[in-house]
Amino acid sequence: MDLPPATKPHIPFQDRLEEPELPPEPCQHMQFLDCNSEIERVIFECYHCKQGIISEYTGDPVIGEYKGRPSVIFAKVKCPNCEQTAIRLQAREVLSITAIPSPWQ
Repeated sequence: MDLPPATKPHIPFQDRLEEPELPPEPCQHMQFLDCNSEIERVIFECYHCKQGIISEYTGDPVIGEYKGRPSVIFAKVKCPNCEQTAIRLQAREVLSITAIPSPWQ
């Protein structure tokens, strides 16, 4: 015995109930500078405390191994304000970390 496929009744867009808005998710502002130079810079906010930071870094990312497969090893940048990992960069070496006022606040 074959049953017909279930169909939803068509509801015009203007008659649909408004769905509740999703809560905001944390995001991280960042701006990359000097991308074609040997020494690159990035301005960003700490993921945890929103402190503005400018950092210089250089080199191609280091490739390691994770579960038997090649994987990028990220360079962790520690926030000078809260001392947690502010950002993880795909770079060989972080040359400098300087706290600045956040350009986004």
